[in-house]
This record gives sequence, structure tokens and C-alpha cells, in this order.
Amino acid sequence: QRIYRQKAGQNKMQSKKTDRKMKRVIAKQSRTKTSIVCGTENPASLGCDFYELEDGELATFFTPKEIHEGHDGIMHGGLSGAILDEVMGRCNFVEAADGTLYNPYVTGEMTVRYYLPIRVGTKMRAFGRVDRSEGRKNFNSGEILDAAGVVVAEAAGIYIRTNFIDDQNVPEGEKRGILPLTAEDPAE
Repeated sequence: QRIYRQKAGQNKMQSKKTDRKMKRVIAKQSRTKTSIVCGTENPASLGCDFYELEDGELATFFTPKEIHEGHDGIMHGGLSGAILDEVMGRCNFVEAADGTLYNPYVTGEMTVRYYLPIRVGTKMRAFGRVDRSEGRKNFNSGEILDAAGVVVAEAAGIYIRTNFIDDQNVPEGEKRGILPLTAEDPAE
């Protein structure tokens, strides 16, 4: 059996620090019941709340628990992917500038790049945005940051607008899935 040794600095992924500015929270999206990311009735859920920011981005905060561990006190990488998919996918539902609501989107393709492990018990932040649109496709990106602003994982995805609209039963004048902000919600 061969033993492979890595040369110093070779094949080592480099993390990067961001210089993100605080942005005002303008709305809070509703959560689902069963999701591993935001499920209100799923005991294994990360319990994420999703906040729409003033520039069209979407943000969430989470702190993984032991139940989210892959091994050795580190959150399973698949959950990083799930969080990034959720935060990128949900930004497709942010209200359009003209006041209309977007149709539902599904993930067509997603690529995740991991830089640093996420330790269980560590508070993290994730952000997603629509970078550009082409017909029925939105090209989105997102990242997970630690408390110091270091990017620990980032993703890019293509989201496809579906042909069905789930906003038909929303009463006139109401936004689908928007909750009132409370004193416990962040302002920025």
C-alpha cells in the first residue's frame, strides 16, 4: 500500500476574508415544516430564518449542533451545500422591483467549493443573491462566512423558473411567505 504525502502548500484550498458591509433587513421569509435547513417541526433542522436585505440579497444565521456532525466535531459538508442551495434558491422569491412576485424556481445545477470546516457550536452566516437572469434561468451565488468574515464555503447555481405559480391563493395585497419582523430579528 502506498502512502501519499502532500507537499507543503500543495492542493491546499485557500479561504478568503470578505469586506461585507452591514445591510438593512427589510423582510423575513416564512419557514417550512420539514426542511433540514429551516423546518419548524423537524428536530434535526438547523432552524434557519431567512432575511431579505435591502439590496436583494438573502441572509441567514445558523449554529450547527452535534446532530449535524459528519465527524470529529465538524458539520457534515452536505449540510453546507443544503444551506447554500436554500439561501440561493430563496433569493429567487424576493419581491421584484415592480412589486410582482417571482414564480417558483428549482435548482438546475449547483457547484460548492469548500475552504474550511464548520465546527459544531460555531455561529455562521450565509448569503445568497441572483447575479443575472436569462429567460427562465437565474444564475445565483452564495457563501457561508464565519464570525470574522472568512468565507468557509461558496457556491454557484442555476435556478430554473417553473411553469406553475403557487401564489394564486395569496390574498390581494399580501406577499407570499413574508412574516413581520420582531425585536428578536436582526436589523442588519
